Amino acid sequence: MKVIISHKNPQQDSHTWIQDISSLDILVDDAEATEIIVDCTLCTFDYNNIGPILGKIVSKLRLQGKVVVYEKDIDMVCHNYNKSGMNIQDLNNLVFEETPAVACLLNTEVISDLLKQAGLTIEEKFINNDTMQSIVIARRDKNAA
Repeated sequence: MKVIISHKNPQQDSHTWIQDISSLDILVDDAEATEIIVDCTLCTFDYNNIGPILGKIVSKLRLQGKVVVYEKDIDMVCHNYNKSGMNIQDLNNLVFEETPAVACLLNTEVISDLLKQAGLTIEEKFINNDTMQSIVIARRDKNAA
């Protein structure tokens, strides 16, 4: 089973779309998913709650299952605001347009660290300079936290 957790319709028939993370337990059994995409969702939670949320997500992954996290990278956003002449309206659109309610800001390193703390192995991490989006790919190699 492949899952995408996102507030917007992903237009992908290959993945089961979960719009509200509270539905995760209902729709996905433990160790059932081979891939879970988390698309601009972690930032909608209080920073202190992200660890337990990732723990829940990881519990749904099979061994060797993959998690792909997409989030705006606040370091890149701030850099572009300070150095490239981005105006305040563009900054607000960038940070708030894709999610219903932003509760925290993240960067690539923090996302990677949180995934490692959840027991995953980081396979790849990079930033899309055009969208200022952090993309982190991690795998469940063993029984995680």
